[in-house]
Amino acid sequence: MPELPEVETMVRGLRPVMEGFSLVELKIHDPSLIRGIEPDRLIDRVEGSRIDRIERRGKWVVFHLALDAGIIVVQPRMTGGFWLIFPARIDHARLTFRLGEPERSVWYCDARRLGRIHWFGSLEEASRAFKKSHGPDALAIELDILIAKLKATNRGIKPTLMDQKILAGIGNIYADEILFAAKIHPERKASSLASKEIKQIHDSISLVLAKAIAAEGSSFDAGYRTVLGLEGGFLAMNAVYGREGAPCPDCGSAIVKGKIQGLIGRPTYHCPGCQILGRRRKKRSTKNDPER
Repeated sequence: MPELPEVETMVRGLRPVMEGFSLVELKIHDPSLIRGIEPDRLIDRVEGSRIDRIERRGKWVVFHLALDAGIIVVQPRMTGGFWLIFPARIDHARLTFRLGEPERSVWYCDARRLGRIHWFGSLEEASRAFKKSHGPDALAIELDILIAKLKATNRGIKPTLMDQKILAGIGNIYADEILFAAKIHPERKASSLASKEIKQIHDSISLVLAKAIAAEGSSFDAGYRTVLGLEGGFLAMNAVYGREGAPCPDCGSAIVKGKIQGLIGRPTYHCPGCQILGRRRKKRSTKNDPER
């Protein structure tokens, strides 16, 4: 957490109150999170510039600044998020943007200080950094590219989907939901999937992530809130994640919770009735069987 839907929700909440406004002051409360530039120099470079555009790249929040002030990238990681209202825990504030005309503040908070704040001098620098650690965005990847990437690895499909170098934005919650929607067992080897099955995954990525964005993400603890301090609503309507023992919405089988190789410490949820590991064997007919 947060994953693509949560970061997209952050960006959509920040745009109306930050895009086009001047950054009057940047307060750095935790210099240890800054990467790529000295904190004092960062302040000198960006203060007084206009925030032209805010976008999402994978799980990054990207602030494009005018006047050659560069680009600020925030990686929320596990517990980072933005607040447009006074934060519930101001002691968790790591960065404050103070904007002018009208005057307002936006806080970046991070309880466990796992996030990172980068500065890049140009879009080209930021794009190179993104490509080093990210594959195509999960909402933009083309089917033929996804087929090629999955066919090239013998890893399980779930950890493969969560590998940001394969495609950017999917984490534990949405990997489970996508694989359920596609009716693919999370331990299937990615290379064993037929092109038809990968198309099911590709379709499910768009469907599940769009539904989660509309619900403003998932809140299963205090680690994620929207920019207005509200809980995301996806886990009130999802199919399998966090629903151990509950009936599958499609077949009625009890949802199973387990652990799979490559995802230490992260639970996996699936339906044993809908998501079969391997192919169902056809029952052998006894008709005209000479041994019968």
